Amino acid sequence: MRAALLGLFLTAGCWAPANVRAGPYQRAFYRGHPDRAADVLQHRLDTEGSSPDRDVLRLELASALVAAGRDADAAALLVDADDELETLDYTRAPLDTLAEWVFALEPKPYRATRFERLLVNAQALLAFLVAGDVQEAAVEARRARVLLLQSGLPDDERYASVLIWALAGVALQHAGAQGEAADAFRSARELARDDPARLSALDALQSLPAAGEGSLLVVVQNGRIPVRAQAIARLWVDHALRRVQFPALVARPGGYARIEVEVDDALAGVPVPLLDAGSQALRRYDDELPRLLAAALVAAVPRAFAQDAVSRAIRHDDDHHHDTTRDVLADLAGFLTGELLAEALPADTRCWTLLPAEFRVLRVPLAPGAHRVAVTLQDSALGAPPRRVEWQVDLSEGQLAVIDCVTAVEEGWAAVPVPGEQDLTHTLAGQQALDLLRAND
Repeated sequence: MRAALLGLFLTAGCWAPANVRAGPYQRAFYRGHPDRAADVLQHRLDTEGSSPDRDVLRLELASALVAAGRDADAAALLVDADDELETLDYTRAPLDTLAEWVFALEPKPYRATRFERLLVNAQALLAFLVAGDVQEAAVEARRARVLLLQSGLPDDERYASVLIWALAGVALQHAGAQGEAADAFRSARELARDDPARLSALDALQSLPAAGEGSLLVVVQNGRIPVRAQAIARLWVDHALRRVQFPALVARPGGYARIEVEVDDALAGVPVPLLDAGSQALRRYDDELPRLLAAALVAAVPRAFAQDAVSRAIRHDDDHHHDTTRDVLADLAGFLTGELLAEALPADTRCWTLLPAEFRVLRVPLAPGAHRVAVTLQDSALGAPPRRVEWQVDLSEGQLAVIDCVTAVEEGWAAVPVPGEQDLTHTLAGQQALDLLRAND
């Protein structure tokens, strides 16, 4: 019995949770020091070589570079990452594949969700526009178009993005591809057909400057994208209670409710939300959850064997006579084995954490010359005081100047809410997970 109990603790202690050690760079980023966050991330990439975290760290670094105003560097990094990034579709991948990648004993190379992969192109497109490289922005616009259309997927499983179609239209328009630009704007308008505010914003985005004018495009990346965090679920499977960890998607507070753009101290307009990335991610997570839970149960099968083995070893120890106390101890030891293994074998929660929750866009015509542009940020969800962020723009005739404002660096650090433990057996997601598990047998 002593050997069985020793095995219980050694087995539970021989794995350690994997994580991306996000704290230092996230704190620097959200406390208004994206350049420092970029330095921390670059140091990790330089020192950790071919770490399984390499690709997700490159995405985080790109976001830090954008917020620090180093858009050309961010664009180049995003293009490199996109060429190498693997995708794992949580809503369609076989359970065994999900179990292998999301619940592995040792962390595997990071795989992006389809939503993250689409935003790689969107952020690269935007970074090229800010850097003034419209031809490279057009290349990213075409890549994003392929991902948006996703001919291999049913219409109801494709991502819809007014923002990406609109930015693609702007990039293609200024690269001289007028026909492709018109197609992109048409797709954007089709998605926004029931929203007058978005349609008005699209009209402004599509309008070329008049003779003797240039134009200013302001993109505001507002708030914080939901992130994956460790959560505990309990489900009854074949008359036994199984406890598993899974990557819950957790919404984070943040963002400013009132955002205005001023040019030369006069109100130029209010940016219109063209992509609610947070809501899209959460809706997609509702579709992911049953498959994630089922994959967690598949990954838990070896742990169930360990739990049962410890219980049997104690119950049938030949050094002692059978008694009720032994049965109770055996059940308790088996239960503790399952609990400890669940704690010691967490799910993979790596994700692109520095993305915004929403994108707002405003385009205004301007006369050539020097202009002082300010974005005013008010009514922070985190209680941060109003902010005013300023840029100096020198505009020539026919030119498109692009400003990318990341609001999260103005609000301060806030910890991710910790998900509570839940019994999901009788929830819709839990029942769907059990049905998937049975179908997988």
